[in-house]
This record gives sequence, C-alpha cells and structure tokens, in this order.
Amino acid sequence: MKKFFIVMILALMIPNICGATEIQATDYKGDFQFVYPEVKIANRFINTKINEKIREEVKELFHTVKQPDVSTTATMTYEISCDDKNILSLILTEVVYVQGAAHPSTYKRALNFDTRTGKLIKPSDLKNISREYAKDDYTPKGITKKLKAYAKSNGISLNGDFKEFEKMPENFYFDENFHLHFIFQQSELAPYAAGIIDFDATKY
Repeated sequence: MKKFFIVMILALMIPNICGATEIQATDYKGDFQFVYPEVKIANRFINTKINEKIREEVKELFHTVKQPDVSTTATMTYEISCDDKNILSLILTEVVYVQGAAHPSTYKRALNFDTRTGKLIKPSDLKNISREYAKDDYTPKGITKKLKAYAKSNGISLNGDFKEFEKMPENFYFDENFHLHFIFQQSELAPYAAGIIDFDATKY
C-alpha cells in the first residue's frame, strides 16, 4: 500500500531589534503549501538576488524530502538574527522526520546578505566587513582554537578525529550585537547527544 507523503513548511519571522529590512510572509506555489520570508528592499535587482537564494533553500528541502512511497513530515522555520550595518542574517532551521526513524533530523543553516548588493556573504568576505575579522583569530587555526575553548567551557567532547579546520567554516551568521557565530550540525564535530553546536566566536 502506498504511504502518504506529508510536508509542512512554515516560516517564522522573529522580531529583530536592529531590523531595517522589510520582510513579509509569502506563499510558495507548488505541490505543497510553503510559507517563507520575502525581503522587500527598494532596489528591485537586490530584491531578486536575495529572494531567489531564499527560494532555492525552500526548493532544496522540498526535493530532498519528496520521496515516493515514504511518509515524511518536515518543518522549516526562519529567524532574523541581524539586520544592521548593511548585513541581513537569516537562520534556517529544518526538522525532517521519516516514518520509522528513531528520531527526527534537525539541520540549522544560515544565509548572510549584503543588503547594498544582494550578494551572499562568504567566509572570504569577513575580512572586508570588519577589521576584527581580518585578524589571525578569524583564520581556520584561530576558529579551531576558539571552538575548542567553547567546547571545554561547555563540557562538550569533540570527536577524536577532529584536529583543526583546513578552511574557514561556511555556516555562520551575525547576531543583533554583530557577534559572529558558527554553526555545526549534530555529529559533525561532536557526539550526537551534544546537539547542534552554535557558538559565538566573538566571545572566545
């Protein structure tokens, strides 16, 4: 008997104390009803660049979880962590449950945009955002040191095969205080029980 496939994607717009960009909930027209944040900026070109990337994330989850003859539920929520100094940081949390699995799988990803250009900010751009991020503390070696300090202070045992980052981690965001956070998925750097690691590199 063919199982039913159920997908629910919701977008949660959390108030941002440093917000400057208008964001509204928008329906995604497809086989399922999706709701996600849509950025409203005066420049139409910038709007298009940012919103196309957000829609790519929604479509990616849709195609990932859409499996024939599999009963699956999925939720997606957005947080606006910072909207200041021409930086817009969005955090996307996805929770996917496949029928029969022991537990749902949770993923947390961040999108950072330069609201002057609509460009997606990459680790290589950090040094151009602030002089602080041009320092050795924000190299792969520096972030490794900060992560180990964070893990030690929070009683987290990192995986034995983790030694040092070979390149800058790509999953990061800015908070309302313009602190730089890095995100690592469950089991990526520590045992599953440690959960998703989201650490404020500015504090270490």
